[in-house]
Amino acid sequence: MALSMLVFIPVFLYALFLDDLLRFALDAQEAAVATVWDYTVQDWAEPDKQGEYGGFSQVQGYARLMYCDHESGVDSYDDVDFDCKGEQHHEHAALTSHPCWLNTGAQQVECQAPDKQVGRLGVPIHNGYFDDYNNGGLIRCSARIGVQNYMLPQTLFPEFSKEDLAKEQQEGSIHGNAQAGDQDMQKTYLMPTEQMSILTDTWAINDDVTIEPGDKSGGDKGGEHFYKEVKSVYQDTANLGYPMLMASSAQFFSQAMSKQLLSPLQVGTLIAGDSDSPIKGDNPKSPNVSIKPFTNGMQTPSQKVEQAGQNRYFYNSEWRDWDKNNPQQSYGNRGVSYMGCKQPESC
Repeated sequence: MALSMLVFIPVFLYALFLDDLLRFALDAQEAAVATVWDYTVQDWAEPDKQGEYGGFSQVQGYARLMYCDHESGVDSYDDVDFDCKGEQHHEHAALTSHPCWLNTGAQQVECQAPDKQVGRLGVPIHNGYFDDYNNGGLIRCSARIGVQNYMLPQTLFPEFSKEDLAKEQQEGSIHGNAQAGDQDMQKTYLMPTEQMSILTDTWAINDDVTIEPGDKSGGDKGGEHFYKEVKSVYQDTANLGYPMLMASSAQFFSQAMSKQLLSPLQVGTLIAGDSDSPIKGDNPKSPNVSIKPFTNGMQTPSQKVEQAGQNRYFYNSEWRDWDKNNPQQSYGNRGVSYMGCKQPESC
């Protein structure tokens, strides 16, 4: 029995230790994998607001506040001293060891700014728009946790074996031991670096844009940015259709003026630039955008357009196709809930 203890005791203790290492590796994996998916649902274009816990966007800051205590279940998100700087989260957290982002070689979850070269089509008009308006690209997140031994003796029965059972056993402050450094890696187990990447696109407008017919400034609530994007594509010199439009428009205006179908006041303004004429003549060389969010209180997604002194309402989306009206029926089934899921936690 005494001889068998030479095997049973180390195996039992080391099994507990390996179980802790496995959990800590999964915690680091969760930090990297879950954080990169946050970039698909959070507005990561917002700048970092978390100071030393942030990165190129606020998403990384929030992720670090969540995982700086090595798990995502119990967090205050605003008490940095409790979640991160204090050692309360290490109490009763493990039996044989403790993980820490402060260990030598460890790295708290960190994300790199989007690689904008990913997704380029090589088309001139696409490249120009891409450079001006797209903030998306390939985002990479990574994390690596370091673990120190707080239970296993470094050697066991040295009179029988000269092999170390574990790395040097630690005592006292977990953060203090981690920050003390371990250049020779005699005290720290470094888990594999966990990495995850995702290609995300931020060409979409985050705000509810409202642009009324005839308004070529962009209206309100983010409409100015939306209109500039449309105008950029429409009037980009790389768009071969725009020079053709310029030439044909000038010819059309000249003919209309010579046949006294258009006032010289209108024609002069329309030929000279892309703005509308002073008497509300629409210029075909500039885009005319009409868009309005379809809120729950609206009966139909329509906008008012003045024609011949009368107000008429037109659908601003493919609301009805006059056959089966599939968009209308889809909205009726889905409502304002994402994918029709009215209770997100249950879907």
